[in-house]
Formats: sequence, structure tokens, C-alpha cells
Amino acid sequence: MSTFSKEDLDLHYCIYRTLLTDPRIYYHVAAKKCGVARNTFTKHWEEGLEQGIFFSPQIRPKMYSARKEYIYLVQTDNVHKLYEYYKNYPYLVYLAYTLGKFDLLIQTEHPLEVIPHNTILWGSRSDYQYPHTPQCTDKAALDTIEDLLDRPHEKSHIPVDYPDEPDIMGHQWGWKIYPYLKYDLRPNYTWIVKKVGMSFTSFYRGYEYLLKVCSVLLPYYPHGFVKYSQHFFVIWSDYEQLICNLFGCLPSHVSITKLNDALLICACIREKGTIIIPFFKLFYKMLEIGFIDKFWTTTPIFQWNSDI
Repeated sequence: MSTFSKEDLDLHYCIYRTLLTDPRIYYHVAAKKCGVARNTFTKHWEEGLEQGIFFSPQIRPKMYSARKEYIYLVQTDNVHKLYEYYKNYPYLVYLAYTLGKFDLLIQTEHPLEVIPHNTILWGSRSDYQYPHTPQCTDKAALDTIEDLLDRPHEKSHIPVDYPDEPDIMGHQWGWKIYPYLKYDLRPNYTWIVKKVGMSFTSFYRGYEYLLKVCSVLLPYYPHGFVKYSQHFFVIWSDYEQLICNLFGCLPSHVSITKLNDALLICACIREKGTIIIPFFKLFYKMLEIGFIDKFWTTTPIFQWNSDI
């Protein structure tokens, strides 16, 4: 059972959608959009951050011809040794020590000079997709997924393009301030301006540039992050858009990227909800129908971000 009232859940969802749409919105304006007093909005937002219902609005770079990130999925008997080694890798973006089909997920800003032995999949990633988290119960989400699977669908493959990065005003400042905004778009900017050594005008030009060349996300977990189990899925399918739509039905944060000819998806599923076991069973139904060709699953145990 949820520990939140329906009114709380409705307000939390409004906060999520409001700040996702406008990450720097003033509290009094956001409160008006949600139909509550400013103090009420602020209280629920700050408590939601403490409880892991929300994480701050964030950005991740889109991929361009001269700006790519690379992902490596590794099977190894020396996972602890490799995990400790790559924590200190200078171009590391993200690292996960996992349990399942693969033992290590390595994400870097540049291709590795030496690919680890038993790397079972690697390549440059596509732009991230972050489906808007729906407001629904676990059961309603499962019903929607099952309904989608009972319909006919056209084959579809998500194209991956690497265009040239736009050279527009703010380019030279945007990537200087990116590390300070990656995990939080709502800090007080004064200390960043002083640290980097720029004017406020240059800062805002850089900020506007980043919004054009990055994807905005606001991780949202209606019952609090600790109530969910995190899973990586690697899926090969001729129905990629359907797969993205199915994961977009889950009532918590989901991230999707394409790695070569597979979808790499990170999804959080409520551990004691009504969805986790039936959801995994649906993968066998998708195999039987032919909506997926094969899939891998694994669970992160330890995770590391070098720039936190």
C-alpha cells in the first residue's frame, strides 16, 4: 500500500511534470500551476528530494559526429578488479558492477584503447530517450502493456544519426558549465560563474545552448527510490518503437538508448508491487509472438559516476 494520499500523489505528479517542462521555474509560479500555495509546493518538493521521489532536473548530452559516448558490456571473473580500475579512468562517464548476463557496464567519453577481454557488446550510444512517466497504478500499467501486446504492430527500427554539433551562440561556454549542471539544473549560479570565471550573460548563453544540445530528465519514483529495484535490459527486436512504448508504460523513471542493433534500457520496477513478476513473464510472451528476438537482463549492485 502507498504511504501517500491521492492528493499527495497528484501533487507530486504535477511537480514532476512542471519542473520537467521548465527546470528553472520559480516556486511561486510552479505552485500556481499546481494549484497550491508556494509553501506547500516547496515543502513537497524538498521532502520529495529527501525521500527519493524526485531527483533534481538534469541533462545528458545528445550525440554528435565529434561528440560520442561509448558503452561496453563485459563478462569477467575479475569484475571487482576491473571495477576499481575503471573508477579512475580519466574519461569515465558511468560504471556499474552488475549481477546477471554481464558483470560490468562501462561508459566513456572516448573509445577504450584496449577493450576488456570477454566484452560481449560495445559501441557508441544513441541519444537517450526518457519517456514521460505516466500517472497510474502498477496494475493499470501492466494492463496497458498486455493490451499493447495483443494488438498487431508494424516493424520499426529507431534510426541512429550523428550530425555535426551546432555552432551557435553559447557553444564555447556551454560545455564549460556542463559538469556543474549535469545532475542539477537548479543550483544557485553565482558560485559557478565565479569558479569558471565568466559573466552572467555568458553563463545564460551557455545554459540556453546546453538545453538545445542535451536531453532534459527528471527522475521520478512515486513511492520513493528505495522501493524500486533497478534493472538493465538489452533487447534485440524488429519492433523497437513498440519496445520503447512498452517500457514507457512503467510508472517510474526509464532511460533508453540504442547500442549497435540493440536497445539498452534502464528501468526501475517496484519490488513489492503487483507488476514485477508479471512484467518479466511478458518477455516470454514477446519471444513467442516474435516481438523480440532475444534479451538479456542484469541488475546493478554498485554504481559510480566520476563527476559527482
